[in-house]
Amino acid sequence: MTDHSARRCVVLPVVLLAVLLAAGCATNRHIGFPYPNEQLVPPADPDTLPAIAVGEVRDLRPRRQRDGRGHFTGIDYPGDHQWDVPVTAMYRRALARDIDQTRLGRVVPLPAEADYLLEAEILSFGCRLERRTASLLLPAGVGALGGLAWGTDGSDQLKRGLLLSVVALGALPVPARQHAAAEVRLLVRDRAGDLIWETTCAGNLDRTVAETFTARRDRTWAERYMPQAVKRCNACLLGQLRQFLASRP
Repeated sequence: MTDHSARRCVVLPVVLLAVLLAAGCATNRHIGFPYPNEQLVPPADPDTLPAIAVGEVRDLRPRRQRDGRGHFTGIDYPGDHQWDVPVTAMYRRALARDIDQTRLGRVVPLPAEADYLLEAEILSFGCRLERRTASLLLPAGVGALGGLAWGTDGSDQLKRGLLLSVVALGALPVPARQHAAAEVRLLVRDRAGDLIWETTCAGNLDRTVAETFTARRDRTWAERYMPQAVKRCNACLLGQLRQFLASRP
């Protein structure tokens, strides 16, 4: 193999891989939060419901969730720069909607109008993609077989095998684990501003999907799974809060 051929053998797969990665990352911005609108219980007389205001929502997530980190075998996403609006604003709207839809209370805009003021601390809010390193064996094997089949000699087989392996990375789906998690601490204050109750709940969702090794469909998976994780978290929080409010005189 000449020096020129050897360089092409290395450079072409690297360039092609860079193009595939750039294409996979091109759609990772502007992620929305399509929270489900569900009527869970029959309508109630608003006058019989406590007035509840949703106050401050504090973001206490770890830095890796805020930034969005990782590559190939483990990726935390979306980063804060990928969401359409801040995570605190998204969660505040979701919490107010669930309070209204579950008829837990009558949501009011001002704390001064409320019987109870809810505050929230977001401990986790994000997705993680995990792939096994062994998944690389499939595209590598396809590339090696292709190189043996279409190469004319050892040098040509190696070059074609590398190129086909890179192409296979971006074309062959392999199993990938998607995990969405929302964990929130909910605090309740009375009219005097005293803390009277708090609890923490988590909502988790795990799915196995077929993804190519270079795919980054962050928007697709985040918009599909994060609302479900938040819905599970809020179901736990508001279920416990309902019991607490029912026990009060």
